[in-house]
Amino acid sequence: MPSTESTFQAAVDAKAIPGAAIVATSVDGSYSYARSFGVRSLKDGEDSKPLELDAIYWMASCTKLMTAISALQCVERSQFTLDEDVTRLLPELKDIQVQISVENGTGTPVFAKAKNKITLRHLLTHTSGLSYTKFGDLSLGLIDRCLAPLVFEPGEGFIYGTGVDWAGLMVERVSGLSLESYIQQHIGTPLDIGSIVFRIRSYPDIFRRLVVVSLRKEKSGPVQWTPQTIWPVDMTEDSGGSGAYASIVDYQKILHSITANDSRLLQSNMVDELFRPEMSAVVREGVKRVLMDETTNNIYGGLPKGTDVTYAMGGMVVLEDLPGRRTKGSLHWGGLLNVFFWMDRTTGVSGIYGSQVFPAGDPTCLGLFAEFERKTYEALKSISDA
Repeated sequence: MPSTESTFQAAVDAKAIPGAAIVATSVDGSYSYARSFGVRSLKDGEDSKPLELDAIYWMASCTKLMTAISALQCVERSQFTLDEDVTRLLPELKDIQVQISVENGTGTPVFAKAKNKITLRHLLTHTSGLSYTKFGDLSLGLIDRCLAPLVFEPGEGFIYGTGVDWAGLMVERVSGLSLESYIQQHIGTPLDIGSIVFRIRSYPDIFRRLVVVSLRKEKSGPVQWTPQTIWPVDMTEDSGGSGAYASIVDYQKILHSITANDSRLLQSNMVDELFRPEMSAVVREGVKRVLMDETTNNIYGGLPKGTDVTYAMGGMVVLEDLPGRRTKGSLHWGGLLNVFFWMDRTTGVSGIYGSQVFPAGDPTCLGLFAEFERKTYEALKSISDA
């Protein structure tokens, strides 16, 4: 069987990926792996510079886990609760409307004031009805980009959207800090992490380590450098759903702490909340429905078709074992440029794959992530059998 190193080096040599960083650790300290492969950029003149382990990645939706942890820290301090009406801190949502139907013949949406309250639990599990309808319009401020009519009554469906951005605003409003400063102080400092930033140009040493985005134009074709701007390097506001940058090694420290349940970020009951599956039939059906589309399934982690999953505050949770990989109850998520992580509390292992390849849900990157995960579990088994 090929080793992890030979598999990844072969992918680099074939220009299947420009490079990648992979990190995994076990909570008992018996296993630790961290390697980077390939180059930081495919741009002519820069394509000889190796990808170092301290390279910086746009974490995109992996930001959501950090924001969820931050929000649950505020719940621990009784600054707000999981199930109160969030409009106490988010008055912008007070009179929000929900689409209830469309007019016959014209297809014009019909709206009414939402009947159900929106809670933090809804925001973190994508069950609030808030969608990404306007989020791509970067000419708007964060609140305006996040503010659109609900697509269903809060708690009565599932749609991946801007809920975690609103949760980040709640953290800012009770702490008096920007989300960047809050995460640096309350996640970065306890774990000795120095690379998490939102406004990356303000940190020259971190900015110079930023991995350059590569593009795959054809599904199975090679990657190439692109001058295309995938994401603004600096935003004026901190997006709790997608705005953070960090190194893969530093992000793994967060995954390890949560998987180990070491109380450095959250108390045990709040870690349980982070992993608790949203089990309502409506939500599970909603998740199952969106995963029927192959492209969406890949963006959501590329699980084998038909895998039983649902959503929790920290990400997607598998409700069955994946043979050779993570066990039932494990949590995973990823980011737009093909960064993927998992946390398996039963086995006591977590890991992350980092690349900066567009578009999202790239099958090649997903295949390498899955192979890395399988090799991690093989190594753990070898240790336990020794």
